[in-house]
Amino acid sequence: MQYLLEKYRRKTMIKQSIGIDIGSCCLRAVQVSQTDGQFRIEKVFSTPVRRSADFMPDMLTSLVKQHGFDRHADVAISMQRNTVFFRNLTDYSVSEEQNYELAESALEYNFPIQPDEIVAQACSYHQLPGEKYSVLTAAVARESLHERINTLAGTKMYPALVDTTIFAVHSVVTVNHPEIATGQAIIVYIDECCLTLAITQNNNILIVRNIPIISPSEYDTDSVQEQIADVLSREAQITWQKVFGGTIEEDTKIYMATGENAYDNLEMLVEESLHCQIIPVNPYAMVENLSDYNGDASICVAEGLALRALAPEETTGVNFIKADNADVKPALDLKKEFTICVILVAAIAVISLAGLFMRLSHLETKYTHIKNESKEIFQQALPEEKNIVNPLAQLEQKLQFLQKDYMLFGPVSGAAIGPAEILYAITKNLPSGVNISIESMLITTESVRLAGTSQSFESIYSWQRLLQNAPQFSAADVQDIQREPNSKLIRFSILLSLETME
Repeated sequence: MQYLLEKYRRKTMIKQSIGIDIGSCCLRAVQVSQTDGQFRIEKVFSTPVRRSADFMPDMLTSLVKQHGFDRHADVAISMQRNTVFFRNLTDYSVSEEQNYELAESALEYNFPIQPDEIVAQACSYHQLPGEKYSVLTAAVARESLHERINTLAGTKMYPALVDTTIFAVHSVVTVNHPEIATGQAIIVYIDECCLTLAITQNNNILIVRNIPIISPSEYDTDSVQEQIADVLSREAQITWQKVFGGTIEEDTKIYMATGENAYDNLEMLVEESLHCQIIPVNPYAMVENLSDYNGDASICVAEGLALRALAPEETTGVNFIKADNADVKPALDLKKEFTICVILVAAIAVISLAGLFMRLSHLETKYTHIKNESKEIFQQALPEEKNIVNPLAQLEQKLQFLQKDYMLFGPVSGAAIGPAEILYAITKNLPSGVNISIESMLITTESVRLAGTSQSFESIYSWQRLLQNAPQFSAADVQDIQREPNSKLIRFSILLSLETME
């Protein structure tokens, strides 16, 4: 009985997780446990994937049924090459959290799909000179994420974490090579057809590059390794310059992990080119291996995923599942929503009624004020009137009497129009888009003389044609037109003959 209790106590203290690396050419799975802070690799599974013969759900199901992986352990998978990294810059001195929000919102203009189809999560934050900030953001299409999750759903395995390949490798380096926690370094991971390059500072990934490469199985291995070494050296220098603004210092640590055994001379070639310290990633340096597998660093991604799920507080990375769930809108509570709508409608009704009463009071006050002003104006215009009944109607009646008097005695002067109508006719017929300045105007009973300046002869004659067609004038003659010797202005005068009543 004591033995069973001790076994149960030890079982409850052990935490386990499974990392599954689903590659294009190989499926790898690693089960890791943690006891009293010590990580142990319990099981390792690796098999090539032949797309024409292998069925992925069957291979995943065999992990539990045939190879003894714990069904109850947390599962973590990676998005492999479906992830896109953005390094966004902002010019404002704002907080780290605000920069994370700016970085994710900027993806709307940088990702070739609709914004609501993007699952994004900020990875790291880095301050740059000149009041600028760099926020590394990982983004993936929501459809690709759900496809990867559904790959495991048919096997009754539901991932608790979906991360990226580079952060899985970074977790392996963090646990097995703790010296990366200080200073600047480079992490390189090479799989069947892609080279992933990451620049770190104080164990913080600042930038990630995914670069396609040639598979060594299709061409001469030595030639391919030389090409990869050249690409890696060149891109590492460019990326380092972009992040730090200088060249890579000698003895900078480059942690290199490969998914194949074919790159036996790659480390030497890169070291000769960059003069850096190449450190092959050892997935067993600080992690005890209890399995029968004694392979190479090809299990780095699977091991790193297991470490991320097992100890997220000791590793860094992203979790697209968490980011995807954060974007999902909660289900509507119809009763609560209906109550809120009723309250809002009642509040709007009360505010509307209060606004109507206030507006009515304001209009009454304004009406009283206008009425008093009308009375004052009437008294000033017609001081002889003592009986005031309706000021506006009385003013209108007085104006009608004055208009009749004008129509009766106006023709005696010989002109059919008055000065106000003459001014209106002149301004109405002024051509648009021209610069004509009127300096003087003389109005008599028979004619009007205008004097002014213009910038062109065409403007003056255009105005003359318009005035000749006006019904108020019988003729329009341009006189004394000449250009001033000391300026570009043209001085002129126009004589307008008024229409007379017969």
